[in-house]
Amino acid sequence: MKATEAHRKYQFIEVVLQWEGGVTTSKLQDYFDIASRTTAYNLIKAYRKEFPENLLHYDPKAKSHQPSKQFKPHYTQGTLEEYLSFFGESPNHTYLDLIPTPIRNINIELVRQIIQACRQQKRLDIEYYSLSSGDFEGRIISPHTLVNDGIRWHVRAYCEKNQAYRDFVLSRFMGTPEEEGKAQFTAEHDQDWNTWLTVTLQPDPRLTKESQRAIELDYLMDNGKKDIPCRAALVKYLLQKLRLDNYHHNPKGQQIIVDSDCWEALKPHRMD
Repeated sequence: MKATEAHRKYQFIEVVLQWEGGVTTSKLQDYFDIASRTTAYNLIKAYRKEFPENLLHYDPKAKSHQPSKQFKPHYTQGTLEEYLSFFGESPNHTYLDLIPTPIRNINIELVRQIIQACRQQKRLDIEYYSLSSGDFEGRIISPHTLVNDGIRWHVRAYCEKNQAYRDFVLSRFMGTPEEEGKAQFTAEHDQDWNTWLTVTLQPDPRLTKESQRAIELDYLMDNGKKDIPCRAALVKYLLQKLRLDNYHHNPKGQQIIVDSDCWEALKPHRMD
């Protein structure tokens, strides 16, 4: 078995152990289309051997391998989003649902070439639809990272036309890009990408003390504050995702705000 295949299966074992409270060979077989029960059992056995503190013995009453009280994820981060990544769209899990998002116009072959350029640090001559001109324009870019902001996919790249790093929406590329040799501007030269900032959240002070306490619990705040590290280049997307780019007239609709000193410090990176 390839290392990447085993890694994905161990992630599955951890996710099911953590969020469902037990893993079975049949669940592994169904999800990964494993014909042999023995093969599935050997995966669980191999995981137990690597992390014996995570798994208890097989519980015949529950008919599953149970997680221990000392369970700690090693192949995953322990987030609910990881559970959703495995089962969020499964018709067999009627207790899970996701808010639908619009399908974007993504050209698989084109994106594949962009990913290869990121990996190989290549320049690309590519057609991109510009909002300012309202037409497709030729751009030579040096892409280094794909970014998902929760709604759209972007590629972070150096743009030779603007002579600066920009974010390009993947669905606005067109045609077949042409390789233009080795990139001179890579991720290590992207100052905003390599600069980390702290976004400090707090409950909206217009809320009652009781409501503010509820928000503190929601966001695991410490002394009424929650610090989120974020790349300077991605701050505007984080603020959009948390609906902090616009101030809501209703505090119950707003719920959280950015600390005033932090908000001012983030000004160069906000999308005002």
